[in-house]
Amino acid sequence: MRRARRERPLLSLSFLFLVGSLVFFQGDPASAQKYKRPPAGPLVTIYAPQPKPFELALDEVELDWSGKPDAKTSTPAAAAIEVAGTKLAERSEQRAAFAVAGKKSMADMSVVAKALRAANPGAEAYLVLYEPGLPRSTATRQLLTREVGLLLEQDGDVQGALADVAAGAVRPVPGVPGGYVVEAEDPGAALDLATNLRQHPGVRTAYPLLKRQQSLR
Repeated sequence: MRRARRERPLLSLSFLFLVGSLVFFQGDPASAQKYKRPPAGPLVTIYAPQPKPFELALDEVELDWSGKPDAKTSTPAAAAIEVAGTKLAERSEQRAAFAVAGKKSMADMSVVAKALRAANPGAEAYLVLYEPGLPRSTATRQLLTREVGLLLEQDGDVQGALADVAAGAVRPVPGVPGGYVVEAEDPGAALDLATNLRQHPGVRTAYPLLKRQQSLR
């Protein structure tokens, strides 16, 4: 009898743990459906440096003036200018988000990003990526820049690596031997630039640089 009494609390605790586990893993059916959302845009692979898929948003572009010399003492986003096919959706002092309509590909979005950048001097234009299958939120949202991180092999030559690719300004990364940041024409072109650089024999890795941003509000 004493042995049976000792085992009852253990059985009860085991049962509660089992029930709790089922509730935890089963979750809310509505939430489960959200996490199975099919991608709305094309998937792109970002090597950062390991390959990871992202969903390209075909309905938004973000501008960022934070790199402008007087950005900290002014509000450049207050004068954000729309271009054809876009509508200003949200803005803060140094950033603005634009809704985009009717686009179907990376090439389409690259055209929009370049047009917005040209119409808004001092701003950088970013394409928007989300982790595929997850709800769109600040936690799953990242910005594709036009910069590419480049890491050379020990005997790699940066001029040789860039000789046959379409690249803009290049700057070394302080404290990283063989590390450079290379600018592409636009965020879409950064994907192609990184792919071409990775094929060069003197390159250890190359990948588009992403930025994680919180809400503009």
